[in-house]
Amino acid sequence: MKASARIISLAIIPALITYVLILYFSIKAGIDPILVLRDPIQACDYPTSVGMISNIGVLMWASASAISLFTSTTGLVTDIKAKQLLIYGGLLSAILCLDDLFLLHDRHVGQNFIYITYAILTSLILIRFYKLIISFDIIAFLTSSIFLGLSIISDKFQESLFLSYSTMQLFEEGFKFIGIACWLFFWWRASILSYQQNK
Repeated sequence: MKASARIISLAIIPALITYVLILYFSIKAGIDPILVLRDPIQACDYPTSVGMISNIGVLMWASASAISLFTSTTGLVTDIKAKQLLIYGGLLSAILCLDDLFLLHDRHVGQNFIYITYAILTSLILIRFYKLIISFDIIAFLTSSIFLGLSIISDKFQESLFLSYSTMQLFEEGFKFIGIACWLFFWWRASILSYQQNK
């Protein structure tokens, strides 16, 4: 019974509540439920490759979050500082994932505010855990920060440069994609090395 109660309370009920609430608020907003249920590519009848780079980026954010939070919460890491680093990294990765998935910085939250917030949070992680970050992989951490920063700069100043919007998008999204890959690499390395330190 314990196993049944656990899956009901921790999986089935939260999933059902989320499902019902999303449908309820969508219908209330006048959105056809079918559009909420179906994949955007299917709903809009687009080719499979539409949005592929963005979707893979979201998966990489989610992977970085899942790896960090899983490692920090399963008892694999006993060092308190390393555990805290992984928790903070996992939570920040989750926020970045949700932002990218739902376009929060484009549609719901001011870009300047959210970019500055990300810069501050990343800097705080670096300052608080710099010894651990150096021992894990400082190059990967800084490389991801540089590429993600270049993506933000490309986005903010694209109108000031003498390049077309589509050309600037190639640079912006390219910087971002590489930055996310480096971010995922760092948290994967940090998780492995945090675990290996216990041995």
